[in-house]
Amino acid sequence: MSSERQILEQWAAQNPGLFRGLQRAISGAEGTLRGGRPGYDVMFGGGRFTDFSRHPDRVIRSQSGVASAAAGAYQFMPGTWSGVQQRLGLNDFSPQSQDIGMLKKVRDRLMPLGGLAAITKAGQLTPEIQNALAPEWASFPTLSGRSFYGQPVKKSDQIQKYFNEGMASSAPLLQSTPQASQRVEKGNSFGRGLIQTVIDSMKYLPMTTGIPSLLDTPPLDSSSFLKAYQMFFDPEEFS
Repeated sequence: MSSERQILEQWAAQNPGLFRGLQRAISGAEGTLRGGRPGYDVMFGGGRFTDFSRHPDRVIRSQSGVASAAAGAYQFMPGTWSGVQQRLGLNDFSPQSQDIGMLKKVRDRLMPLGGLAAITKAGQLTPEIQNALAPEWASFPTLSGRSFYGQPVKKSDQIQKYFNEGMASSAPLLQSTPQASQRVEKGNSFGRGLIQTVIDSMKYLPMTTGIPSLLDTPPLDSSSFLKAYQMFFDPEEFS
């Protein structure tokens, strides 16, 4: 894992409200909110994709004739995502990877203002911070209130409203992949089975002067323990 990625993840963990605010502010401005949460599967134009193993890299043409391959909650362009992926060592386009990629781009754009510390200090997305992010996200206004690229733009107050709503929410922070969620659930299932096995085995434990004796205790299922361990600590999933 790159040192920069560690810095980003540490900031998100230490500033959960600010991080949720950024998630909602940027996805809201970019029009990818779905059900009040970032739409990690949204492509330019509102279409959806299902394969999170990579950036879709599909050019979509809107009814107005605008063409773009932007995708994800934060509308990454393929070239932008490729650079982010290489710098942070990300191996997919999962929600978690998108979240970390978003933080990197925010940090990069805010370096003249002090990086992510500018948001930590302000506790909000000030007009100056929004202006610094405008070259990255066309929906963010410059200090003049216009888009950096001459495209449709959100008002500064609306972006701050999104930010405040995100800070007040209790949504998960770094989103996990569906595969990781399934693996954890399987691990939980095995874990619950192991706990029940221990409880059931307690009735076989003879008591000697008030201390349980392990002699003649039926052995626990070591294969189940190994499966549970692997579910939680699979090196391919968590490296």
